[in-house]
Amino acid sequence: MGHLSFPRGDAGSLSGPALFAALPAARRRIPWMSIGRFPTPVERVEELLPRGVELWVKREDESGDLYGGNKVRKLEFLLGDARARNASELVTFGGWGAHHVVATAIYGARHGFGVTAALFPQPLDAHVQEQLLVDEAMGAQLIRVRSPLGVVPVWARAQLSPNTAWLAGGGSSPVGALGWASGGCELSAQVRLGLLPPFDALYVALGSGGTAAGLLWGVRAPVRPVEIVAVRVVGAVAIGRRRVERLAQAVDELLAPVGGRALGGAPARLRIETRHAGRYGAPTPASLDAVAAAARVGLALDPIYTGKVMAALLDDARAGRLDGKRILFLHSHNRVALAPLYRSS
Repeated sequence: MGHLSFPRGDAGSLSGPALFAALPAARRRIPWMSIGRFPTPVERVEELLPRGVELWVKREDESGDLYGGNKVRKLEFLLGDARARNASELVTFGGWGAHHVVATAIYGARHGFGVTAALFPQPLDAHVQEQLLVDEAMGAQLIRVRSPLGVVPVWARAQLSPNTAWLAGGGSSPVGALGWASGGCELSAQVRLGLLPPFDALYVALGSGGTAAGLLWGVRAPVRPVEIVAVRVVGAVAIGRRRVERLAQAVDELLAPVGGRALGGAPARLRIETRHAGRYGAPTPASLDAVAAAARVGLALDPIYTGKVMAALLDDARAGRLDGKRILFLHSHNRVALAPLYRSS
């Protein structure tokens, strides 16, 4: 397992994300709040893919003490921005078991924000029920709506409140995507320091688009561009290439004044993979098989997001499309046990 350290401040907290190390001028211009535990490690995983395909995993499941996964990086910039705007309330939305809502409820409460979330239905299982218990235990105000359209009045009310910050679904706004632009810079640093060998492709879940967009901006290779394989987890037509590229362009515009366009390296290429999409909040037979296969080599995935990404990766590897390549898999699921959060409340 490879570990990377950045300089620490006097209080022992990280002095800033990898984005600030790559673009020092960003530190003075872009609000940020230390929330997670970064950088996250990378490790090689064997015996999951066919011989001839080398697999590495970015352990984003270890990104936080209270809650991990890919939402934590986004919240570092979203909550930093909200604090800089003197907001005391956060309003967002998602399905009943949305990881973004849970992460916002946990870290919002920890940093003194009130949290309101509009929630629409999704398949209800034990995992979703536990997510709801955490939302309530963290003091979030939950507004039940019948469908995503029911979020619109909640959004409209949030715009009228001067002390309220609206957080886009999944945290996937240009500001939220800065977290994964920083994640891309972190990967580049790990390669540069020899903690991660140069890789050919990075497989990542495509939900609301912010993670893929940030990586598309932030992952730079010395010579050949890395391919970002964004695996769509739901069949929503709205979340595709156009959405990801527009978000990446918005990140570019945010970072241009602090020298972002002078960042070296070959920019990444984007491929959207749609064959493993399913219903919102529901597994597919292939994702369940992929979760079982990953478990045999010690990787605990979920069937809704990371399982579908692994299903796409296994499919490509078994078809010979990845022969001779080194692949990085973004493990974006939370691994922290949630029961202590609601059983102690």
